[in-house]
Amino acid sequence: MQSRIKEYIVFGIAAAAVLVAFLFAFNGVSAEDKNEEKPARSVPAEASAEIGDEDLSETELISPEELEALLASSYFAAKTEAPAANIPAGSVPAAKAPAPKLARVPAKAPRPAIKKFSCAGQICIDADSGEVLSARNADVRHPPASVTKLMTLFITLDAVKAGKIELSTPVKASLRAQQMGGTQVHLAAGEVHSVDDLLYALMLQSANDAAVALAEAICGNVEDFVVVMNAKARELGLKNTVFSTPHGLPVSKKDRAAGKKTDMTTAADLAKLSRILIKTHPGIFRYSASKAKVFREYSLKTKPLPMGNHNKLLRTFPGCDGLKTGWTNAGASIVTTASRGNRRVIAVVLGGIVPGAQKGSVDAKASQRERNQRAAELMFAGLKKLGVLEYEPTPQQP
Repeated sequence: MQSRIKEYIVFGIAAAAVLVAFLFAFNGVSAEDKNEEKPARSVPAEASAEIGDEDLSETELISPEELEALLASSYFAAKTEAPAANIPAGSVPAAKAPAPKLARVPAKAPRPAIKKFSCAGQICIDADSGEVLSARNADVRHPPASVTKLMTLFITLDAVKAGKIELSTPVKASLRAQQMGGTQVHLAAGEVHSVDDLLYALMLQSANDAAVALAEAICGNVEDFVVVMNAKARELGLKNTVFSTPHGLPVSKKDRAAGKKTDMTTAADLAKLSRILIKTHPGIFRYSASKAKVFREYSLKTKPLPMGNHNKLLRTFPGCDGLKTGWTNAGASIVTTASRGNRRVIAVVLGGIVPGAQKGSVDAKASQRERNQRAAELMFAGLKKLGVLEYEPTPQQP
């Protein structure tokens, strides 16, 4: 009897083992099928950028958690894009704006900038007609900081359109690019990247070394590139604008002694520059609307650098899809744009400042934050004046 019971137990264990093996094999095949449809993804580790003395990196305004989330949604999507070599040499392709749709929820007015915030000048214009929707001290000259890079972008895309270079053209970084201060992607002399990659670094990371590398690739040296920048400014009718650099960093004492001056412009000139830039190269939203991207490929010798767009309005103002921020000890500046109902406004805040705790000092983070709020105010009021707030945002897609 006991032997019979033992036999039943052994038989039961064997049957259970066979059933478990069958279920395991079945689930394994199902899991493999699912993995073929949706490959597993992992988020790369963050890398921190050094901050220069004269150009405080605005990446510190992006929290580690926010950057990680952006990379999870944007980086891997970017990896599936067509490589730069497949992009037409004569232009950057622009996305088509969808037909306007009425918004389900009424638009809410943004929080006003605090009373302590002041700026050298501000303006908001209709991107289609150029009509000034609002302005204050729009013709006051002031250093634009990294907003200067909009002209660097303009000239680079002009060179692409003219066939002088392609987005896939490899650019070797020089020692001068390597030695640039401020915000950067830490280019090493001899390091090679495509024009397309350097434009992402220019617009997202606001990389000063990328600006130098692009200038040298197009004109052979920075000085000749600056000549082209000023010629372009005259061509566009920017009467109060003079460029000295392709990046917007303050001029050193040594250069000032040699007669070199800091980049100068006005809110009105920046609005005009941006309007013509969008019309001439509508594909710029490929760069300005990107929220995050990783610079450099993974390898044993190189460390990839996650880049988060400094323009926080891309995430807080519905319909915003550009263009460029800037910060130096001269204050916080921004050129930003948003669209609703297929109508677009461009807003500029130049030299925004919030006083610091000590007399004569500037609160960098507060200045950048309130600069964004003032720009949001300007865009909201501009879209309201155009009568399109009842429509859903219609941003260009990068």
